[in-house]
Amino acid sequence: MSAAGAAAAAGAAAGGGGQSGTGPTSQAGQPSAGGSALAGANAAGTGGASGNAGLEGTAGSPTTGAAACSGKSGKLRGKSEQKVMVGGSARTFVYYAPEKLDANKPVPLVIVPHGYTQSGDTIFTISRYHEVADREGFVAVFPDGAPGLGGPWTVGSGVCGNGAAVSGPGGDGDQKFVDAMIEFTADDQCLDREHIYMSGWSMGGYFSNESGCQRDDIRAIGPHSGGSHDLSACKTKHKPVIVFHFEPDGLISYSCGSEARDRWVKRNGCEADSPEVKTVKGGRCEYYKGCPADGQVAFCTFDIPANHTSDTLAGHAWSGGTVQAFSIMETESAAELGWSFFKTYAW
Repeated sequence: MSAAGAAAAAGAAAGGGGQSGTGPTSQAGQPSAGGSALAGANAAGTGGASGNAGLEGTAGSPTTGAAACSGKSGKLRGKSEQKVMVGGSARTFVYYAPEKLDANKPVPLVIVPHGYTQSGDTIFTISRYHEVADREGFVAVFPDGAPGLGGPWTVGSGVCGNGAAVSGPGGDGDQKFVDAMIEFTADDQCLDREHIYMSGWSMGGYFSNESGCQRDDIRAIGPHSGGSHDLSACKTKHKPVIVFHFEPDGLISYSCGSEARDRWVKRNGCEADSPEVKTVKGGRCEYYKGCPADGQVAFCTFDIPANHTSDTLAGHAWSGGTVQAFSIMETESAAELGWSFFKTYAW
């Protein structure tokens, strides 16, 4: 597909949203639908039993080793639209902090980048990550991609599939934006810097792979419906990674997701054959064996439900999201699977 054709197709895939509005300027920077076994496991309470998804869960995040803070205001609670300055330009994002967080107790942070021409507000609604944050006690941010023409995120060169046609303008502006959102969070809320994660969709999935490759402070990633480059120039060594993809995907080929999995399996030194397979709602997750303690790799694939096979770009969707375009609620929640993976393999 030509770059113009890819951009047009990706634009069709964008769903709603433009850039979210802005709030005060800073110079720093539901559980699965249908009562799935995974959601039940996560709600089980301390020492909760495994569900059919094979993933153990607890009510609330595990205890962190991060030191408590003092003097944090915790004024930002619930959902708000925020702005930071990055290299002289304003960058915006949706900030979500559960109402009951203790401002001086360290909590994790999850960053959820959106797809091409979407917004932070769109992926906030689709992903339902804020519902997991309410139950588990962490902050989630949903950044808006670079304004103007071109792609929303700089994702590196040589990436698989249509993402190559709509990568961002280059340079380190997007990574500086991530820095700024981290510092913005830490200004208001005691932040556990050992537990910062990223799980983006579509172009946000590409950006998650790129950020996992470039940043040690991103502890683990959960790219959804994206692709990667060959990872040979990564600045990091090992990285826990859970990859999500529908099979088939009408925009970003399933082969891009499986290729990204293979690249992380190789980079982390896992065994490529005979992974442990665990059934989840509408799909399966493969957990690769022989991975280092700091480099578990998992690959979750989902089948397109019969009522979605005629959708535009069928299969290019967030798994377990809300009822709207580019979200399929009948399959296991990627937010639930991702958070369970982070707690189990990147804590």
